[in-house]
Amino acid sequence: MRDAQIIGLIGFGAFGRLASTSMAPHARVMVHDPNSAPADIAATGAEPADLAAAADADAVVLAVPVQSLPEVLDAIAPLVRPGAIVADVASVKIRPVEWMLERLPKHAHVVGTHPLFGPQTAKEHGTIAGEPIALCRARIDDDAFERVRTFVAGTLGLTAIELTPDEHDRQMALVQVITHLVGHAANAMDLPELTTATVAYQRLLQMKRNTRGDSEELFEAIQRLNPHAAGARDAFLQHMTDVARRAQG
Repeated sequence: MRDAQIIGLIGFGAFGRLASTSMAPHARVMVHDPNSAPADIAATGAEPADLAAAADADAVVLAVPVQSLPEVLDAIAPLVRPGAIVADVASVKIRPVEWMLERLPKHAHVVGTHPLFGPQTAKEHGTIAGEPIALCRARIDDDAFERVRTFVAGTLGLTAIELTPDEHDRQMALVQVITHLVGHAANAMDLPELTTATVAYQRLLQMKRNTRGDSEELFEAIQRLNPHAAGARDAFLQHMTDVARRAQG
């Protein structure tokens, strides 16, 4: 990806905007999102583009809700050039990788990615440098994969973690499924800032803040589209019930 002259970015939601802002200083970024104003895209340093132009790039990043991936993949499949690298940024990996392998032409390289941070984290830290990103090899040769790794780790300064899609989803069943349950519950309770807040309580408030801007599509993807989510969620809720019973005496 380091040597790519053009990066096509499809999707300009909250994460797409962050991705565009982060990549534009290092490459020519062509963004397609019919629901976004061209001026908003241009403000990140990228260029508004139609689907054909974005899909014809050297590397194509799919920053759309995971529920929309099959439709988007079908739309770009005839447009992707031979040797192009296509990557998604979904919060789950087994199904998106399967969809990309099934729906994209075999002349395209396929890699699943999951940036393990979001706009809220980037805003609080002031940078994405050092943040982790999961990389899941799918159908990609060593040279193309090294270009991906060099771009995300060397150029963007992210910490690359190589996993299989199954390893990723098993870990995310704890890392995301449980934490997002707690964060959404903290938001539903509207837990307040308190002068007596302990470090543990401050961390709980941080989980509340990190999940406050979650879309319903993201919550659904994390909780329903990860095949390992239900088991982790059921175990957590069962233990919470057991702890509550102990607390009641």
